[in-house]
Amino acid sequence: MQARVAYVAVGAFVLLLGAALIGLGLWLGSGREAGEFRFYYAYTKDSVASLSPSSRVTYRGVEVGRVEAVELDPADSTQVRLTFKIRRDVPIKTDTVATLAVQGLTGLGSVELSGGSPDAPLLEHTKGSDYPVIQMQPSLMTRLDTALTLAMSTLEQASHRLLVILNDDNAQAIGAILANTKHITGALAGQSDRLDRTLGDLERLAKSGAQAGETLAPRIEQVLRQTEQLLATLRSTGEQVGTTARDSRRQLEYTGGVLLPQVERAVDELGSAAGSLRELGDRLSANPQMLLLGPPQREPGPGER
Repeated sequence: MQARVAYVAVGAFVLLLGAALIGLGLWLGSGREAGEFRFYYAYTKDSVASLSPSSRVTYRGVEVGRVEAVELDPADSTQVRLTFKIRRDVPIKTDTVATLAVQGLTGLGSVELSGGSPDAPLLEHTKGSDYPVIQMQPSLMTRLDTALTLAMSTLEQASHRLLVILNDDNAQAIGAILANTKHITGALAGQSDRLDRTLGDLERLAKSGAQAGETLAPRIEQVLRQTEQLLATLRSTGEQVGTTARDSRRQLEYTGGVLLPQVERAVDELGSAAGSLRELGDRLSANPQMLLLGPPQREPGPGER
């Protein structure tokens, strides 16, 4: 009887000791975890189908925690509230952001933390929230979906405008423009040979004009010399006539009075003609192309523009 009582007492002691050890382990474990981790909230309106409790939380590729809970926001059912359990030694700053990511072909979701400049203060919880709130930014898939949706909308609008532009009336007008352009191009192509010949003729004419100017300049010089000789002869004749008039004033008074003015006018006109010929010769010597292109254009004065 006493042996049976001893067995019962030993069994009860073992059970109590085991329960105490288990309770102590749980207490120590919960206290250690509470001391090593901090909890954060994050809110998103993106799909979180790839996330689940215990999904990885990484910071610049290094695992720093886990997703503790995935649930609808009690205050706004249009968004999801995520609870993160992150190591206390990881500095979560006010400019730290969280992004949903998918790991390769497995489709397993994770949360990637980024940002956190050295000068930014640590993130603290605000009034009305149990934990600090990390800002979420759209995931890569969300950004791609938004960009593709916008591109499709833009393409649809462009297609609609193109259909409006290419109606029957505008299509006929564009066809007529293309036909006219083709006709004009053909006409220009047909005249290309004539244009080449015209340019060749102009080039040869310019060369001929230059050669003619070079040939004509010596001849003009010769004419000028002959004119000067004639002018000298006329002047000598005028002087002789004057001398004769003075000697025979009475006999040739009438003749001298009429002839001398005419001779003087003739001498003046010949002198003017000689000067003009000399100026023309100088210009042709300096610019033989004047025979073909005409005299150069005078630059306009300050008030003539």
